[in-house]
Amino acid sequence: MRLSIRQNGDELINYNQVTINGWRAAGRYGFTIVLKGTSSACPVPVFISSIRTNLTLADPSLPLLKSLPASSPLVKCHNYHNDNQQLAFEFCLKKEQINALEEHRKSGDLVLNFGLSAMISSKEEALETYDTETATIPREKWLSALNQSGFRQTLLFEVPVPFEVDKLDLNILYAKAQEFIEIGHYKDAVMQCRHIIEHAEKARNDSKHSKEANRKAQDRTTRQEMSANERMLSLREQIKNICQLGAHGSENFTRSQSKAVLGITMALLAEPTVGFCSDEPEQR
Repeated sequence: MRLSIRQNGDELINYNQVTINGWRAAGRYGFTIVLKGTSSACPVPVFISSIRTNLTLADPSLPLLKSLPASSPLVKCHNYHNDNQQLAFEFCLKKEQINALEEHRKSGDLVLNFGLSAMISSKEEALETYDTETATIPREKWLSALNQSGFRQTLLFEVPVPFEVDKLDLNILYAKAQEFIEIGHYKDAVMQCRHIIEHAEKARNDSKHSKEANRKAQDRTTRQEMSANERMLSLREQIKNICQLGAHGSENFTRSQSKAVLGITMALLAEPTVGFCSDEPEQR
């Protein structure tokens, strides 16, 4: 990237690097974007103020944040080069905004368009400047910032887990499934859901019951006589069969399909008749 602040066509500062970090905020997810670059030597001191950026999703262009002020209200250019110019922008996003970013990003890098505006003042004049540039935030850096903000620790449902079940293993499986979705390994995410269901079957010792219920669901006559519990067991078995494609099938899953499988898996296992059960639900 090359995002510039100019005075009468002369480049005062050239920002050519972008980094992002996350931080936790109450009810939202905090981020800091830092632009790094070099300032040129100025014959007379130049003051740069009212620095703001517009952040837009690239291709297709969709506004994300408008007129976001820089953390430092004033930048001064001297009569010498400075190779360590930095400009920080702090902001918070709602869960819905991050989900929109993730849908836009798919499993790749995060591509943003920066619109940078500022007021330039010197002894001779005062004028406004504006520049735009597209910058790419590598996937690994963005996922790290999401983790720092606390977003990746938030899953979809509250799942009750009994004490006799290894909660550490389940936490790992849930986290892996979500991470696989974020990095685009959708079949692997679905396979993790199968492992989660197998944990529930082992804890309940009802694998045979779910297979029998699913067989009854295939016949119209026996299906009409099925209880609600049997239908729930059949549904769990059907989700497990879908997950089987993650291990042995040649068909690929889409992002939305893998998210749906994870969501259905967690919703089912929060139901005591087919999932884990506990007197004191544990928040995940």
